[in-house]
Amino acid sequence: MAKTEPTLDLKSLHAFCCVATHGSFTRAAAAEGLIQSILSRRISALERAIGVRLLHRTGRGVVPTEFGERLLPRAKTLLADADAFHDVASGLDGDLRGIVDIGVVPAARHLIGALCARLERDHPRVRLRAIEGYSGAVEDWLATGRIDIGMFNRYQSRTIRSAELLLRAEMLLVSAPGHPATRRAEVPFKALDGLPLGAPTQPNSLVDLLSGLANSQHIHLNLVLEAGSTAIILDAIMQSDMCTVYPRRVVARELASGELASARIVKPALVQTTWLALGTQRPLSEAARLVARLTREIALEQASSH
Repeated sequence: MAKTEPTLDLKSLHAFCCVATHGSFTRAAAAEGLIQSILSRRISALERAIGVRLLHRTGRGVVPTEFGERLLPRAKTLLADADAFHDVASGLDGDLRGIVDIGVVPAARHLIGALCARLERDHPRVRLRAIEGYSGAVEDWLATGRIDIGMFNRYQSRTIRSAELLLRAEMLLVSAPGHPATRRAEVPFKALDGLPLGAPTQPNSLVDLLSGLANSQHIHLNLVLEAGSTAIILDAIMQSDMCTVYPRRVVARELASGELASARIVKPALVQTTWLALGTQRPLSEAARLVARLTREIALEQASSH
C-alpha cells in the first residue's frame, strides 16, 4: 500500500502566519478567537508536512526559525491569493472581505480610528490588523512581507520612489507645562543646546536629523532617554525636566488637555513628511487596495479641515 504524504492546508498556513506575526500563541489565539491547542496542532501538522521546524520558543513568546522567516512571506502570499480567489468565486465585488495588515508610525496613528469607522460603515467584512512602530521598523515589515501597507516618516524634501506623500507637519519642542524651553511660541534650534531630550531608539531618522543639525550649529544634543515607544517618552516628559521633538498631531490630545506644552522649532523649521507605501512581497488583495485608498482619502479630508 502506497504511503500517503502529509498535505498542506490553508488553516495550518494561517495558524503559522498568525502566531509568527503576534509572536505568541496566547495573543494569536485571542486575536483569532481560537483555543491555543488548536493553533499548536495546526502548526505541528504543517511542520510534519514539510519536515522542518518553523517556530522557536523563547522566554518572551515565539519567533520564526530561519526557515520560518523564509517561509512566512510565501505563506502570506498563498493566503492572500486564496482570499482573492474566494472573493472572485463568491462574486463579492461590492462586498469585500479579508484581513489587511498595516504598519503605522505614531505620526499617522490618528488615521486608524477614522479608517476603522469608515470600514465598519461601508465594508464591515474588511478587518484591520494594525502594528505601531517607528519608521525603520515599518519599512522592515514592508520589506519582509509582514504588512500589506506601511506609513513611515522622512525629514528631507526629496520624493520617495514607490511611496505617496500622505502628511506634512512642522516639528515642535514638547515639554511639561511651565518648562522654560517652551514658554515662547517659537524657539530656535540652538535653544536645544544641552537640553535633556527623550527620543526614539536609534537608528532613527529623526535622531539622525537632530544630530546632523546639532553638529552643523556646534551645539550639544543631550539625549538622556531613548525609547521604542512614544508612550514611554511622553510619560517621562510629563514627570521630568526632559523635552522631546514631535509633530503636533502626535501630542495634540495632551496639548489640548494641558498635560504638555510646546513651542515651534525655527531657524531652521523642521518638517516631517509621512509616506504611504504598499508591500511588494505578496500580491495585494482587493481589501488591501481599498484600505490604501481610504487611508489617502481620510488623510486628505483631515488636512483640508485644519
